[in-house]
Amino acid sequence: MNSKQLQYVLALAKERNFSQAAQRFKISQPALSKQIISLEEELGIKLFDRSTTPLSLTPAGEFFVQKAKKLLFEEETLIKAIEQYKNGDKGKLTIGIAPFRSLYVMPEIVLKLKEQFPHLQLVLEEHGLAQLQKGLLEGLYDFAIMNLPVNELDFDVIPLSPDTLVLAVPNRLLHLIDRKKTNEIDLSDCKNLPFVVVGQSQEMRKLFDKLCSKAKLEPNIFVEVTGVTTAREMVKSGVAAALLPKQFLQREAESENITLFNLKQTEYSRQPAVVLRRGQFVSKYAEFAIELFKA
Repeated sequence: MNSKQLQYVLALAKERNFSQAAQRFKISQPALSKQIISLEEELGIKLFDRSTTPLSLTPAGEFFVQKAKKLLFEEETLIKAIEQYKNGDKGKLTIGIAPFRSLYVMPEIVLKLKEQFPHLQLVLEEHGLAQLQKGLLEGLYDFAIMNLPVNELDFDVIPLSPDTLVLAVPNRLLHLIDRKKTNEIDLSDCKNLPFVVVGQSQEMRKLFDKLCSKAKLEPNIFVEVTGVTTAREMVKSGVAAALLPKQFLQREAESENITLFNLKQTEYSRQPAVVLRRGQFVSKYAEFAIELFKA
């Protein structure tokens, strides 16, 4: 039994089809079948029930898959630990992060990492929340920066400073708000204000909808966009208002064209965190980067 055979079993358990599993490894279906049969003969027990369509795991196969995942994870952790000794400072660090957060967080982090480790190969994998969690479980990243909550049975979590959410309003639209002269606003006073929002499947949109529901506001959604960056540009151009992280609007906060308001509806907040697969090996590069995020 070897690591490659364990990987074959896991792939077949996921695909439930020899042809599709073989394609993942760019080998022929007979070659994969031969490897599985060889392993079953070595173990003296069937791992797969081939009489079903799609094929299924036997009870022994279910147990084997659970243990195989743990063994491969331990092997991966050991290899990464040894690489530090082999490569010295010429290591690799892969960070998963949402694209919009990468835009305003990563430039400073990257500069400090490269200053400390000039030869470090740094890879940023920019994806949405679901893909970040999937990538972590598959061991694709050293760690990811994402918003809580996550399943803490699968992940280790290091909370970071919460994002401060603000309502960014073009100054030309301020007359549409029923408000006193204050930097705090209630969304219920914004019934005449046009909003730019992101798609309904995105986290920021879900948060916006919750806040509007709490304020009993039927928002005037002027335009829906795909990305938070586009929403910011819409605000800067005076098109509509948007709910955005204050950290994402650092330059705009000093603009004469936009006013930022704190929200009275405060119980909904964005809590970012460093998230690692439970038991993940943490390299010295990852340790240094995590401290930068915590600072």
